[in-house]
Amino acid sequence: MNSFWQETLYNLLKPRVLSGEADIDVSAAVYTAYVELLRIEPVTAIRDLVIDLDFNKATTGWDAVSTASDTLDVAVFVKIDGTNYRYVEGATQLVAVGGAAHTTAGRRFKLNAVDVTEDISIRVKLSAERGDIEIPYRINYSSETAPVITAVAIP
Repeated sequence: MNSFWQETLYNLLKPRVLSGEADIDVSAAVYTAYVELLRIEPVTAIRDLVIDLDFNKATTGWDAVSTASDTLDVAVFVKIDGTNYRYVEGATQLVAVGGAAHTTAGRRFKLNAVDVTEDISIRVKLSAERGDIEIPYRINYSSETAPVITAVAIP
C-alpha cells in the first residue's frame, strides 16, 4: 500500500477527542422531565463513538449542587430513521451523596458506529432542581470529519 493510502486509512481510523462542558440551567427549562443537554450531529459516518459525562465537578457539578438522595437520569436518543429521536440507552436513578464526594458520578456511553443521518441527543432529568449545574463531557470518535457538538450552555 502506498503512503497516500496508508495516511488516508490512518486518518480515518485515528481516535479523536472533543471535550467541553454542558450545563443544566434551571432558569431556562424544567429538568424534572427529560431536557437536552448535549447534541452530536455527525458530518460523516463515525466509528467507535464513546461519550463520557462527569457529574462530579467540584462546586458546580451535579453531586456538588444536589443534596443526598437526589437522583439523575440520563438518556441517549438517536435519530434512528434520520427524523425521529428514539431512546437507545440510559443511566437511570444515579443517586447523589451531596457535596461532590461521590467518586463514581460519571457515565460512559459506547455507541460504536453512527451514520451521518443519526443525530444523537443526550438528555437529563432531575428529581429536584437545586441550582445550575456544569457537566464536563469528553467525546472520543473515529471519523473523517468532526461532528457538530451543541452543548447547552449557561450564558
